[in-house]
Amino acid sequence: MRKEYDFSKMKGRRNPYVASKYVKCRGCGKKIRIFHHLLTYCPACSVLDQRLIHERIPPQGKKYFWSWIRKHGRRCHYSGMTLETDDYASAWYLVFSQLVPGDKTRMVPASALVNDIKFTLIPKDFKYYVLALDDYRQKHLKVKKRPLVHWCLLKPVGDEVCPVCGAPKLKRQKLCARCSGLLHRMQRARFTRQAIEGVWTYLHHYGFVDYYTGMDLDTDDPKSPWYLVFDHWSPRDPRKIVVTLALVNRMKGDLTEKEFWYFIHQLAQHFRRGTPVRKRKLKFWSRPYR
Repeated sequence: MRKEYDFSKMKGRRNPYVASKYVKCRGCGKKIRIFHHLLTYCPACSVLDQRLIHERIPPQGKKYFWSWIRKHGRRCHYSGMTLETDDYASAWYLVFSQLVPGDKTRMVPASALVNDIKFTLIPKDFKYYVLALDDYRQKHLKVKKRPLVHWCLLKPVGDEVCPVCGAPKLKRQKLCARCSGLLHRMQRARFTRQAIEGVWTYLHHYGFVDYYTGMDLDTDDPKSPWYLVFDHWSPRDPRKIVVTLALVNRMKGDLTEKEFWYFIHQLAQHFRRGTPVRKRKLKFWSRPYR
């Protein structure tokens, strides 16, 4: 018969199997009640800790992340919005954002939406383009290009006048080399005939400029943030396709044009005046982060 150990004989010694009733959470720093000495995180922080381990964040990155959480709570580093930790399909779901792209030693909490808008921008460039886009929308000021240090988006590429852009076209071809490459990309993406005609009409009238900002587009370097890409004007609606910068397309994501400019303005006001970013119900958001 197994003999039970009498812990009452342990004079002045602490029971190793029963932890203190109240301890500080190693994550958020709040006092929590625990029932085992190995449980040092509150339930919410325990889930975040498991996600940090799953995403292979180094110890320095974890330390930086938890120091931010203890100081500011579960708020977005860039917008100050309160974050959700349960609904991974929400635009306000807490995700881990690299403060400097490629550097996992400085991780901060961010909402899934704002992290998608930031993408591979450093905070300085992110703030600059948010303010510049807001000035373009509100005051019609031209957006000036600014070199990006950490841009790493890769996209695969393919004596008469081209009917689209007016440049000399290729022999035995209806279009010039540049427009032929665009047509090949649109056909490979299986755009509808209506969408392709809409793109040709826009390029014929306005030239190779961004639909949203009016900035000049690059059609040669697929690694450039100014590279011409195709964007669904209304997410997942193949009827209207517009040309835009790879940078703006990545920032827009699953937002409609109206939602995109709304959050750009909200972030700009937050950067300028410190006003809180107001959440808004999104029509097409579908980014489940697991």
